[in-house]
Amino acid sequence: MDLFASPPAEDALDLADSLWHWMLTSGVRIVVILLVAALLSGAASWLLRRFFRTMIEGSSKLTSTAGFVVKRDRRALMAAQARRAQRAETLSNVARNVASMSIWAVALVMVLSEIGVNIAPVIASLGVLGLAAGIGAQTIIKDVVAGVVMLFEDIVAVGDVVDLEYATGTVEEINLRVTQVRSVDGVLWTVRNGEIIRIGNMSRGFANAVVLLDLDPASDNTQVTEVLEQVTAEFTTDPAWVDVVQGDATVSGILGVDGSHVQRRVLVQVAPGEQWGVEQELRRRITAAFREAGVSFALPRFSDVAQKG
Repeated sequence: MDLFASPPAEDALDLADSLWHWMLTSGVRIVVILLVAALLSGAASWLLRRFFRTMIEGSSKLTSTAGFVVKRDRRALMAAQARRAQRAETLSNVARNVASMSIWAVALVMVLSEIGVNIAPVIASLGVLGLAAGIGAQTIIKDVVAGVVMLFEDIVAVGDVVDLEYATGTVEEINLRVTQVRSVDGVLWTVRNGEIIRIGNMSRGFANAVVLLDLDPASDNTQVTEVLEQVTAEFTTDPAWVDVVQGDATVSGILGVDGSHVQRRVLVQVAPGEQWGVEQELRRRITAAFREAGVSFALPRFSDVAQKG
């Protein structure tokens, strides 16, 4: 018996017919699946890139708050724009990679099904693994989702002065899982994004410079008002501060009075982040004006001195 004899012609024709039939059915479907996956992957990549580009362009425009256009240093604007672009590019790459992997994973499963592989056990195994991973990493998933929302909505940017309830200071780093804030005393706080319930941003829109004054009860209220109005009028028209001030100063009436002091308040709307410098300058000018006008500040109460002692 010749082991190397050629197979019968009928078997060869049957094999060719079966192969041709498979090519016309499953083969064509596999090609279509791959083409559709490639098209969907390209379309998703283009749409995501365009979405993030639109987000950058929209967030780079100056916003208006209470009728005043936010004024910021040109270098600060350029740095903020570069940071947004970098962050958006990172998110774009992550989103495009996730979309592409998801599309091609579905395409692979469909191709395996066309080849004849039983995909039911594979899908069941992937479901169990996904459920276990989701339960084990639910905290991380929560942090990442919160970080994505924060980045999308541009709630916080690097360089902003914020109050995250758990930490207050200047934002130094933001990623998908944590936000890092440097406090005034130099401590670097790391807060998980999923734990942030509220955010107080002191670097957006405008800020209020607030100066509280405790005055001697014997002070002439009319004279105090005249001095404060004169000081604030000179300050808001000073060329050195005119770019910082965003509104007229407000001099309050008597906020509180007791046997030891009378309290007044001066409020000036300024550019975000400038309130502390403005408060110091106002205190300096008010102190000098009060000294010249003979207006006295309230003496510290005995209870306060005892507590400090």
